[in-house]
Amino acid sequence: MNKNRISLMSDALANQIAAGEVVERPVSVVKELVENALDAGATQITIWLEEAGVELIEVQDNGAGILAEDIPLAVERHATSKVKHYEDLSNVASLGFRGEALASIASVSQFSLTSYHADEPHAWLLQNQIDGRWSDLTPTAAAHGTRVKVASLFYNTPARRKFLKTPRAEFSQIEDYLKRTLLANQSVGLRLVHNQKQVFDYPPATQRARHLSRLASLLGDEFVEQSLYIDQTLPGVSVSGWVSLPTYHRGLADKQFVFVNGRIVRDRQLLQAIKLAYADVLYHGRHPVFVVFIQVPYDQVDVNVHPAKYEVRFQHGRQVYDHVRRAIRDAVMQPLVMGQAANARSSVSGNTDTKMPATSARQSPFDFKRDTTTPSTEQIMAFQRPYASNEMSPESLSSVREPDSDPSPILGFAKAQIKGIFILAENEAGLVLVDMHAAHERIVYERLKKQWQQQTIVSQPLLVPLMLTLSDAAVMHWEANPEWWTQWGFAFEQVGPAQLRVIAVPALLQGLDISELLQKVFADWLADQAPETALEERFAAILSRRACHGSVRANRQLTLAEMNQLLRDMEQTPASSQCNHGRPTWVQLSIDQLDQLFMRGR
Repeated sequence: MNKNRISLMSDALANQIAAGEVVERPVSVVKELVENALDAGATQITIWLEEAGVELIEVQDNGAGILAEDIPLAVERHATSKVKHYEDLSNVASLGFRGEALASIASVSQFSLTSYHADEPHAWLLQNQIDGRWSDLTPTAAAHGTRVKVASLFYNTPARRKFLKTPRAEFSQIEDYLKRTLLANQSVGLRLVHNQKQVFDYPPATQRARHLSRLASLLGDEFVEQSLYIDQTLPGVSVSGWVSLPTYHRGLADKQFVFVNGRIVRDRQLLQAIKLAYADVLYHGRHPVFVVFIQVPYDQVDVNVHPAKYEVRFQHGRQVYDHVRRAIRDAVMQPLVMGQAANARSSVSGNTDTKMPATSARQSPFDFKRDTTTPSTEQIMAFQRPYASNEMSPESLSSVREPDSDPSPILGFAKAQIKGIFILAENEAGLVLVDMHAAHERIVYERLKKQWQQQTIVSQPLLVPLMLTLSDAAVMHWEANPEWWTQWGFAFEQVGPAQLRVIAVPALLQGLDISELLQKVFADWLADQAPETALEERFAAILSRRACHGSVRANRQLTLAEMNQLLRDMEQTPASSQCNHGRPTWVQLSIDQLDQLFMRGR
């Protein structure tokens, strides 16, 4: 017999091969069954597990159910109720649509499906047999909706079982997926039982109070207290959700959740866009916490990129990433607002998660633009002038509010200076402690950025031109976008098919490794990412260093008028709760906290 002859695979073999993509481990089964329940309109889902799903996964929902005549089709390959025509693939609104999940799961398990549709007199049961064939459809008693039972996963492919992790690790993945599902589907109740013990039971959260309660239960009370709610709708993109204040962060990036059209995604470029939104306000090496929902038209996102549907591809990727970044940056860069100090918690508790006051999001007027200019030394000195001497100018003094002119400013009024480093102030909530240098550093930095964005970048010719070797595609991008490079202050000459001579650069970047920077910018072009990001990061770093050197230094004695002016400027400055390096600039100690320190009332 010729072993090289071509023949059709059996259905059983094809299903098992497909299962290799769809059913990697127990969490894959849970994901497919829960998504089917959500697509069926379920508002309550219950999941029973035994041995982390290896021995049993059972999912019951109260969704629409399946008509009796459709139940045998539901377990066939490429059978689905969600895609009818080729055009539907470019407008997928459901979580599942491939039509191979149930067939693949059934091929590697002992499988049964019970469903009760409202148009049927009773429920129907279908189950697979040991020989791989399906039983006849039989009537049974069940509640409205669908119940799927998956037992002895990979019993007929024992090699697959060898690659599973420990039950504890497998269960952890299932629990993590279900928590993400709870975040994305607030109006759905979810109950999980493992080894006959209830793990959690979340009722539907249809009211805001329950919504916040679920969020606090999943991510912690402190996140709810120390986060901003965002909700921005721009052409083609809607961004909403909760993002942590820059001073509330973690050592691990394990509390970051992104959903696109209700679908859980793991998109590195989206995560990078959010990371950039926290540039120069987040402490180095720390990670923000966020739950972000992105809505785009269904026909502008491809969800058929990954077998498990964890990845998506946007038709206008750069536009989506830029909108997400700006929406979050508008929130985290806001100035202080009234009521913020009253809700503040001390950041000296010693916990791993730093805490600062929670506020509501509002748009910042100082987003980072590219049409900016290099500030002069005189401009930097002018920015620091109100705090640079022991006697302020009449103009500066006239802008300082006296205690009787405003009885309740956010940061209160200065009382004293400690060791030339900290300012003590009193507000309605109690005691405010301000790091003088860190606070002024942020003020100077934001003023430099504002001044920079209002003018044109200064281009500086190079005495010795720089030779840059690029790919043909990179050179083509330069040829197609000369105006873009000019507005950023760069000038090139082509000297070969893949070589450019750099003859001018932005004056602010002189003395830096221009070659490395340009290679990164061209790489961003080719990857369809925002090339201005690398330039913004470099410009921001330079302005940050100038702000640091141009701020009031430690051991500088300030008058009360100067200290109060600093407090008023903090209240008007974006992101003034942290310096350019992400360190807190002030903390609040309430009267209750002060009472506890001195054991008053005990």
